Amino acid sequence: MPRRRSRIEIVMDILEALAEEGPMPPTRLATYANLPYDRLAPILQSLEEKGLVEVREAGTNPKTRTATITRKGLDLLRELRRLKKVLLDFGLDIV
Repeated sequence: MPRRRSRIEIVMDILEALAEEGPMPPTRLATYANLPYDRLAPILQSLEEKGLVEVREAGTNPKTRTATITRKGLDLLRELRRLKKVLLDFGLDIV
């Protein structure tokens, strides 16, 4: 049975997808983060409230939105990667 990802791992997956693939609609982000959209939506909203991502309307259709990582989100991702490396060096996991 596969283990469940921690919230930190999920946030890292979301931030990494946006950092590596660039801006994308939340539905596609859900696929990259391996989450159903209904689980992604509240996490994405929380990240937006913290200033880690921006979600904006894309184009003329108000239902079309695009998520983008912010500078603050990139800084957090860099620190999470560093922390993960340190923990793995000590034989620990980020969970």
